[in-house]
Amino acid sequence: MKAVSILSGGLDSTVATMIAKEEYDEVTAITFNYGQKAFKREVSAAKKICEILGIKHVIINLEFVKLFNKGSLITDEELPKIKIEELNTEKAFETMKAVWVPARNLIFLSIASGFAEAYEMDRVIIGINKEEGQTFPDNRIEFIEAFNNALKYGTLKDIKVEAPLYDKSKEEIVKIGHELEKKYGEVLRYTYSCYKDNGKDFLHCGECESCMRRKRAFMLAKVEDKTEYLTN
Repeated sequence: MKAVSILSGGLDSTVATMIAKEEYDEVTAITFNYGQKAFKREVSAAKKICEILGIKHVIINLEFVKLFNKGSLITDEELPKIKIEELNTEKAFETMKAVWVPARNLIFLSIASGFAEAYEMDRVIIGINKEEGQTFPDNRIEFIEAFNNALKYGTLKDIKVEAPLYDKSKEEIVKIGHELEKKYGEVLRYTYSCYKDNGKDFLHCGECESCMRRKRAFMLAKVEDKTEYLTN
């Protein structure tokens, strides 16, 4: 069986792609350019990860998403900062709303499903997880189940979306990735989680919500965090 994996270059999508590499005969990774601030760094990470895993990599441009002009990931609005102790509070809902890009995962899954149908693939892999599902509604298994139901009518091939990490915390995701590194070598240090472009590949700001979740995950997993942060 063949799979296409949505790979942003971040922890979740990378570990999901590693799992797909284990389970499918052929994996192709897709990185979307939707006008996000960190695209240049995300694509560098994705290319490096695909090189390590020995899988194909495709970039798909979605310039129209910038027309939505909403969310600090794709606009000139300042990205919110958050403290580790605020990640499971109302503050996290505020930061979620600030970075929300309308229908982003819905768009990603639709295009990836079309790609899968066009290239005779069987599965679409996405790295949604339990932790971010607490604030992001499109990171929940209910979203995947609903989308799979739509796929029954939206494609002529039996394509399904799989979310191997939907019930996992970031801590668990780091542990899974670290275990898979025993086979593939260092991968996690080349992932890119930051919402910003800090002028250098793999350099994280250390202040945005995504960086904070990354820091906490490595700390709780008791796995050495080799990430370079501007702010510790």
